[in-house]
Amino acid sequence: MRIISILPYRTKKILADTPEKGISATFELMEKMRERGQLEGVEMDIDEGYDIGDMTESRDEEFLARITLGNITKVKEYCHAGKYDAIVCVGTMGMGFFAARMVSKIPVLTAVHAGFHVASLIGERFTLIEATDAQALIARHWAQLYGLNSKLASVRQISYSSTYMSRLIHKTRKEERIKVPELKKVIDEVIAQCIKAVDSDRADTLILGCTPLQCFEDEVRQGLDESGYDEIPLVCELSAAVEMAKAMVNLKLTQAPRAYPSDSLKAKPEFR
Repeated sequence: MRIISILPYRTKKILADTPEKGISATFELMEKMRERGQLEGVEMDIDEGYDIGDMTESRDEEFLARITLGNITKVKEYCHAGKYDAIVCVGTMGMGFFAARMVSKIPVLTAVHAGFHVASLIGERFTLIEATDAQALIARHWAQLYGLNSKLASVRQISYSSTYMSRLIHKTRKEERIKVPELKKVIDEVIAQCIKAVDSDRADTLILGCTPLQCFEDEVRQGLDESGYDEIPLVCELSAAVEMAKAMVNLKLTQAPRAYPSDSLKAKPEFR
């Protein structure tokens, strides 16, 4: 099985201060999945995304609009290449979810969609932990569009941009992160928001959304366990998306044309 993962965007500036060329949060998460055996029998490639030029730390609706067209262009490119069995769109902003499912002839998953569905499969009330308030609101809109708003207990944010967290991750070895004051502060805030989600929002399941946040899974899991929340499942969006892609391929299923119709739909419904 071959899966292509498409990053949300590409820009030279974001990795300008990276100590090792090509290292990113996504690459780290892929290696972690490989170590866990999640990629056994799977050949995973990564597309660094569409070049958006100038970099910004904002992850709001305007930024989402900027990266969506590039993502759809990449999806169309790979679904017609005949090289891959499925496409996974990395990132928590769900770039062009409906358009991607319309244009692709092979299974296409977005991380936030997969994370929500996996969380709803194992629980009744889930909370998504996000990087910023703008991303949190976008995620809530997606839950409404996916029909999962009734299971979304809350979307909590830590007020650290993905760019800021990525730079810290790039500069620090995994085993040393908890010792770095800036990173420890981020991790502690994630754990604090997770606990508030359980105690105040009555969440039974937690999701780590923004890609850099998922790199802190082990530290967050340890912090929750030590605080007495070992019964609360922790879902990482990218892992969920890869598993759903594998399931669709193995079941020989693609997105239903009637659910995501184009003008070329043959058996058009009489009403909607």
